[in-house]
Amino acid sequence: MIDTWLSNTKLKDSYERFVNKILLERISANQITFIGLVFGILTALFIYLSTKSVFALEFNIIACILMLVSFILDTMDGAIARAEGPTQFGGVLDLFSDRTVEVLIIIAVVSTDPLSLIWPGLFSLGAMILCISMFLIVSILSEETEGTNGNKKVIRYRKGFMERAETLICLFFIVLLFPWRLILLWLFAALVFLTAVLRLKDGYKLFNK
Repeated sequence: MIDTWLSNTKLKDSYERFVNKILLERISANQITFIGLVFGILTALFIYLSTKSVFALEFNIIACILMLVSFILDTMDGAIARAEGPTQFGGVLDLFSDRTVEVLIIIAVVSTDPLSLIWPGLFSLGAMILCISMFLIVSILSEETEGTNGNKKVIRYRKGFMERAETLICLFFIVLLFPWRLILLWLFAALVFLTAVLRLKDGYKLFNK
């Protein structure tokens, strides 16, 4: 929802002009995506290490900072890609990196208290698989049905309840508020599952016109 709302505001255009002025022709979108992936992996690593060190709070704060950097880089690569012209591999790499970071963070969170978090963690991963499957099939079939209409975007994101921004906000608070991880992880799983159901509803409306 946040992604969809921002895409219709002047803030997005201003931000993309700022990013392009600084980074365009200095670094490629794929390079930014890869750097963001590295920061995401480091986020998961620090979450895991927080249980192996006496500096648990400090490690969790570092993990949150790394996650924010990864998120900022994720917005930057999109801006650069639109300026350069999107490529098929760039879209695939971006999708791979986003999902890899999300899965690793959830696994790392579960590793901090496996006895308590294993079930909400499994339900979260299962809901993500279901949501991604619905997203891909609805996007692919809708493109075949509607055509691209001149849209140069490689992967067309249908509107959803839990988009990229909402997912990262939830993960951020799951990492930061570690005493409430059990409740927050269950809530995250429920919201992702709800998104999958809404995408099923979206597909029903789209293909039964």
